[in-house]
Amino acid sequence: MKRIVFIVNYIAVVMCANIAIAQYHPTMVTQDRKIEFVVGNDSAMQDSVANPYDVLLENRPVDPDFVAPHFAIIDKEQRFYLSLGATVKALISEDYANPYDNPTDFKPSAFTKALPGNEQSLQMTIKSSSINLNIVGMPKNKYRIGLFAMLMFNGGVGNDYFVKCDHAYIRCMGLTMGYTSSVYDDKSADAYLIDGNGPGASGGHSNMTFNWQRNLSREIRVGAGIELPKVSYTQWAASDEQMVNQRVPSIPFYVQYAWGEIGHVRLSSVVRTMTYRDYVDNRNRSLVGYGLKFTSNYKIGNVVGYFMAQGGSGIANYLKDNDGFCLDLVPDANNSGQLKRTEAWGGLAALQYYYKPNMFSTAMYGYMRNYVDKYENGSIDFGQHMKYEHYAAVNFIWRASSFVDIGVEYNYGLKRSFANESIHNNRITAMFKVGF
Repeated sequence: MKRIVFIVNYIAVVMCANIAIAQYHPTMVTQDRKIEFVVGNDSAMQDSVANPYDVLLENRPVDPDFVAPHFAIIDKEQRFYLSLGATVKALISEDYANPYDNPTDFKPSAFTKALPGNEQSLQMTIKSSSINLNIVGMPKNKYRIGLFAMLMFNGGVGNDYFVKCDHAYIRCMGLTMGYTSSVYDDKSADAYLIDGNGPGASGGHSNMTFNWQRNLSREIRVGAGIELPKVSYTQWAASDEQMVNQRVPSIPFYVQYAWGEIGHVRLSSVVRTMTYRDYVDNRNRSLVGYGLKFTSNYKIGNVVGYFMAQGGSGIANYLKDNDGFCLDLVPDANNSGQLKRTEAWGGLAALQYYYKPNMFSTAMYGYMRNYVDKYENGSIDFGQHMKYEHYAAVNFIWRASSFVDIGVEYNYGLKRSFANESIHNNRITAMFKVGF
């Protein structure tokens, strides 16, 4: 009985302990750790327990494209911290070979052959601009509550500026509930790119989630959750009734070991159940998909390295360039009416070199491969699916001030389909970004 009480108490301590070790992206960590503009209680910036900069930064999603908080409203008794932020990101790009009609993202899996005379394209946009609201209540209490919401202007097609929710969640005692990045993703292992898409095998799966993430010690961090199932599969052409409502949440989890702000390694996994309708036997069937991912970043002197490798079966929607391309399941050629899982693997490696604290370059290479058994009579032709892709990027970023980023980037992408058609594209992009 005493042992049971001890275990229960230990779990409660772990759940409630306020170990002040946040998960940051390397490009977001500043030396002075301060907010330039404070309305209300200026002395709060000297708080060693609940410094507004650290508290507000910890409540934000981890993302290489985010800027650190610059402005905050703090009440005199430090009962809440409120930060308003906005970013205007202007891009101008030129495509060569087979232009991709998307000014913010460079996505090889979506490349199509250019029509004669259309081998070059100029694009301009500010669709990656955003506004956000970050509120933390009771910041000095172990039951502190964080709210974060972010709206972006990339909800439309082409240069239609429709507002879209990118993040909206509540956090308390290590629990997160709302719409944000999947627990399976490790955005701190994504290098800084102007391209909003990045390598095809990287994580980019935002979803409704209920998860728990916590530092068990200064080195060890764990996370687990349940997420809204999102399945995209190719049906048999003979039936358009194989899509059915999903009923089992996806379950991602991870364990991470970190060396302070020097770097970390993380091992993540996801298990998901995918349900479809067997139109021959007139019954529902379910298949279990799974994925395993290794991610890391590590800083040595002026260089930061980023690494990721993953693979799995039936996890297409957890790979950025497979998401929405009907590759979770495909027709089973040996069993009419039934579907089968596809397998995929990929990885990336990047080096980020700092010439100065406010000036750096990134060089990156990524690769992804799909394994799809040949089938006939599918709603999508077998040959149209992507077999593999290559992705490369190199950039130069100058942080002219804490508010302004100026940069230029070159991207190269190539995809090969199962019909052995190769399509490649080149892009040069210039960026001017102002954010606070």
